[in-house]
Amino acid sequence: MVKAIFFDIDGTLVSFKTHKVSIDVLEALEKLRSKGIKLFIATGRHKLEINQFNDFIFDGYVTLNGQYCYTPEKVLYKNPIDKDAVEKIISFSENTENAYMLFGENLVGINRINHRVEDTLKQLKIENFKIGDLHSFIEMDVFQMISFTAPEEENTLRREFPNCDFTRWNPLFVDINPKGGNKKAGILKILDYFNISTNEIMALGDGENDISMLELAKYSIAMGNASDLVKSKANYITDDVDNHGVIKALQHFNIL
Repeated sequence: MVKAIFFDIDGTLVSFKTHKVSIDVLEALEKLRSKGIKLFIATGRHKLEINQFNDFIFDGYVTLNGQYCYTPEKVLYKNPIDKDAVEKIISFSENTENAYMLFGENLVGINRINHRVEDTLKQLKIENFKIGDLHSFIEMDVFQMISFTAPEEENTLRREFPNCDFTRWNPLFVDINPKGGNKKAGILKILDYFNISTNEIMALGDGENDISMLELAKYSIAMGNASDLVKSKANYITDDVDNHGVIKALQHFNIL
């Protein structure tokens, strides 16, 4: 019996083409809730960037790839990045043409806008951030960093930050999180709070940052637009996000 479902946002609930959730999916979420199923977001996005659901409130949110988790009533889990790594990224941001984005609890900042950032903003519709010097982030907890670099540049960053994990789900940038920090870790905090077991959950995703939660959930679903690697980690592959993939998966498991 499925008691809870964890949904990725981009490429799963939200189309990369329309940047919206379809009316059909929103109606499906309401039907699931009426059956008593708990519904959760599990995303790489910051809480300030979750605004696509027409006032639909989820039971909980796993954000920043599991580093910041909360319900509508309270924060359940915070896992900030080591201060030395944050200071190092800020130093990098002053001596390179690359762009870096930092995520605090209530603030998102980026050092500059370049072509990679512009292309990302068009794809993901990220709006709530400040542009400029990042030194203010030294004084606060930072839960995720993004480097807008090409895949071939990533190994250099990995060597510089051995105590961080790197996840690339978009060719334009790579997510940087604390070592061992991922969606699985955040979901486990949510499950503990709600007293739900991993055998009672379903997870749907399309990106490499979804792999840890697909491996955790008893019912794991990869979207049709996912990479072959992500699909290999799921026990069911549904259709694309733009072809009712979420609804078809829920129907396959007789939840809808």
